[in-house]
Amino acid sequence: MTRMHDKAISKLRYAFNTVDQNEDHKIDWEEIQDCCSRLNIVLDDSDYSSFTLCDKSKDGRLDFTEFCEFVEKRLLKIFQSIDTNQNGALDAYEIQKCLEKLSKPLSIRKIKAIIFGMDKNGDGVIDFGEFSDFFADMPTADITLVADKWARGFGIDIGSDQVPTSIPPAEVPLWRFMLAGGCGGVASRTATAPLEKIKILAQTSSSKDKVRIIKTLSTVWKTQGLHGLFAGNGTNVLRIFPTSALVCLVYSRMIKYTPVDNEKNPNQPLWRLLSGATAGVVANSCTHPLDVVRARLTVQDMSSGQEIKYKGISHAVKTMVREEGFRSLFKGLGPTLVSIAPFLAIQQCVYDVLKNVIIQGAFSTTNVSTFLVCGAFAGTLAQTAVHPLDVVRRTMQVDSKTNTVQSRMQSSIEVTKTLLRTGGISRLYAGITAAYLKVVPSAALSLLVRDAILGRLKD
Repeated sequence: MTRMHDKAISKLRYAFNTVDQNEDHKIDWEEIQDCCSRLNIVLDDSDYSSFTLCDKSKDGRLDFTEFCEFVEKRLLKIFQSIDTNQNGALDAYEIQKCLEKLSKPLSIRKIKAIIFGMDKNGDGVIDFGEFSDFFADMPTADITLVADKWARGFGIDIGSDQVPTSIPPAEVPLWRFMLAGGCGGVASRTATAPLEKIKILAQTSSSKDKVRIIKTLSTVWKTQGLHGLFAGNGTNVLRIFPTSALVCLVYSRMIKYTPVDNEKNPNQPLWRLLSGATAGVVANSCTHPLDVVRARLTVQDMSSGQEIKYKGISHAVKTMVREEGFRSLFKGLGPTLVSIAPFLAIQQCVYDVLKNVIIQGAFSTTNVSTFLVCGAFAGTLAQTAVHPLDVVRRTMQVDSKTNTVQSRMQSSIEVTKTLLRTGGISRLYAGITAAYLKVVPSAALSLLVRDAILGRLKD
């Protein structure tokens, strides 16, 4: 067993325990047959001969070392049947011909994406060690099962949208993907609404009024109750559902159709950066008015004794259009797009790189928690990079003084200069702590809800 990597052997340990139904730490031929039966795999005499050949102790059962040898022989047999030129490596042409022969054709671009996901040493082909790393957890695999995995995108690490998740396999309807993204966004934003409120208050308050997270939460709870903590969340929910759904839709389409020459690998960071940025721009351009209304509802003071200016979503829209004009609904759109494009680009790229390092690296096992950590780190890094732009756009959104030209903050540059003059560089990072505190639970809940709707928690 000299050609399989440690990662493949680690996978085989889990597979061994799964096949070993009577838990006697050995696998007999009946257990192998049962496993193959569940996978609709037909065994022949050569498979039994291989089993008996690996049974060094001649007791009719395989221990773990013998089991690894048995699996290696099966995988090597499959590998060599695909490797038509017998050079010890699988190239795009050989994989394409294998899939066509089994009536599971894929475009050369998708096949190159498969190679990119499996090729650890970067030589552009798949050697047997790399092949076994991906298929060792199928101890009774045959060439049809391997081809089926490839046809379903196995080995392709497409990445995620705003919160880590992969593009669903082809059999998942697009509407379900959008529903999952929207519901995931709603769940995560609702759970973190109090922190969102604190973040916006910190971003839009004057430099002299420092917003303390615990103190502010306590004050809001005492003066406004539960309603105060979730003020503006109704608008947020109406906005985040279509936004998250559109981000998922546009990102998945961008990944599918770029690069347009159908030759370059779509999994390279450049295309992920471009796809993430485009998805953010399109989705947020469509839903920006709801974001502006939500910001107004969030920051209006309900405890000062003054008359409430905005009594709800529709009232806020009518009031803003009447007093400030239709363009008021798109206040801060410029900095929003400037911030959301790099945010999604950075988060997407960082998450995918981290995930690939973990999957392809020395880490033997991965689980939901692993990817949640990757997503949280990527989100935190992206938030740090674009937070100043977020502060600028929030400041523009909640500015309703339109009586004079001088009182209106007309451009992102003017707002930035004002913020720097009144509070220094720290003013551009107001609310960053609350923003950080939002990243982890937001990523966790969004992924959990989305995967539950997509049925991935059963896998």
